[in-house]
Amino acid sequence: MAKKRRKKKRYISALFYWLLVVIAALCFLITFFTLPMFPKIWSLYLAGILLVIVGLLYLLSRANTKNRLVKLLNILVSAALLAVSIVFPKYTDQISTLFSEALGKSARISLYVMTDEYMAANPDIFDKPISSEELADYKNAVFITEYGLDQLNQVYAVKELKTELGVDSITSIDRQSVQDAVRSLYQFEGDVLIMAESYESIVMETEGFERFRSETRKIGSFSRPIDTSVQPSTAAITKETFSVFIGGNDEEGDLSLEGRTDVDMILTVNPNSHQIVMVNLPRDSYIPNPYWDNSRDKLTHLGLVGIDNTLAGVSQVLDESVDNYVLINFTTYQQIIDAIGGVDVDNPYAFGFWDNEDVWFDEGPIHLDGADALLYVRERYTLPDGDFGRNMHQQLVLRAIIDKLTSPEMILHFNDILDAMRGTFLTNLSSDSIYAFCQKQLDENIKWNIVNYRVLGESDYGACASSPGEWLSVVYIYPNQIEFLRDVLKEVHAGNIIEQQELPDGDFETDDGILDYSNE
Repeated sequence: MAKKRRKKKRYISALFYWLLVVIAALCFLITFFTLPMFPKIWSLYLAGILLVIVGLLYLLSRANTKNRLVKLLNILVSAALLAVSIVFPKYTDQISTLFSEALGKSARISLYVMTDEYMAANPDIFDKPISSEELADYKNAVFITEYGLDQLNQVYAVKELKTELGVDSITSIDRQSVQDAVRSLYQFEGDVLIMAESYESIVMETEGFERFRSETRKIGSFSRPIDTSVQPSTAAITKETFSVFIGGNDEEGDLSLEGRTDVDMILTVNPNSHQIVMVNLPRDSYIPNPYWDNSRDKLTHLGLVGIDNTLAGVSQVLDESVDNYVLINFTTYQQIIDAIGGVDVDNPYAFGFWDNEDVWFDEGPIHLDGADALLYVRERYTLPDGDFGRNMHQQLVLRAIIDKLTSPEMILHFNDILDAMRGTFLTNLSSDSIYAFCQKQLDENIKWNIVNYRVLGESDYGACASSPGEWLSVVYIYPNQIEFLRDVLKEVHAGNIIEQQELPDGDFETDDGILDYSNE
């Protein structure tokens, strides 16, 4: 009787799974080479590492073709390489989207009326007001405009308003300043105020209008498109000295290219000498306003007509081409700092927070999470030098953020940082420029030499171009300190290493043609 032939048990060789490793390694290498943020030389290093790994797995798989652990190892390595090949391009898309959404494409103009409660409390003024939340009910209303400072927004809003109401014309009265326009609303000289939302903060600084937001309500809004563009050069910031204006305020809501800048910081960077100079100007610096034929104004108010006006004003004062900007809210500090695991600063003196006796910052090295960092950069009332001290704290935190973001540790928080930063800033820097800068940082492992200066001055009152007829608190910044900083920035452009120095004691004897206060 013939014996039954035994069937051979089939199995998949470990070398087959090794081939998957080879394919996955090639995919990963090609993906990595196309990523814009990594130096190209890294691809060669990576190719060498992968070659070693693939070679070792080949020897292991050939010697153990049936070993399940070897097969599993090949599968795990293949899966890991393919996963990273998918994730990396996703991060690239996230970064590109982040910067394309950060251009700030519109200005918001709203239609304000007094609240029913306010009108009921002032019957001697509001005898027959229109009380409706429907814009269509205001066809016969009197609209209050202000074409002097806010012309672009006013023209756009009136045009959109006519379309919305379906009329060829509206009844309106024009006022000479934003404060006068708001005053007319309060005095019932008109029914509806047309005003860009960026002016709300300046209105609430005016005596009598401190509760403007709670005493008015909006019956409509329009968004005016703003022409925005990124800087055309993708690699210039890796080869040439450039300056970035960092502006911010403590307002809530959407960011806009039009609005006050309570933080006014300029970073001048020489990527070749690895030098950064950080300059803080007081928010109330009394400087020429380019929009108003260089009539004097508070620096924080230059942005009311757009960031380009602020850049022009700052460039004129520092004699430095400041073409780039990053605009943030104070709350952005909190989100970014939490994303990177907090920051460490060397606090020069102990102080508390004026509105919370439980908050206290000790002198010396301290660690700040997002919430504490926000309080740290906002406090000014308990500081020995007030707003000037707050500027110093902003520099300390920003410097700590730079140190953290340029450290290898950033890779561990990369996804958190991307998520945290979405919608929290506006900039005209392109993602390509950022990629080029990241390449240089990773390739050279740059340790930046950072020096920082805070311009000082004397507080007083002055007539401001953005608020005709109003005398506002301003800071007459010291011209000799500005002259000193101009010389420092020239040294940066020359590629020289800058040592931290003390600013000269302030005086007003220097006449530079820009900050000549002799006629004030």
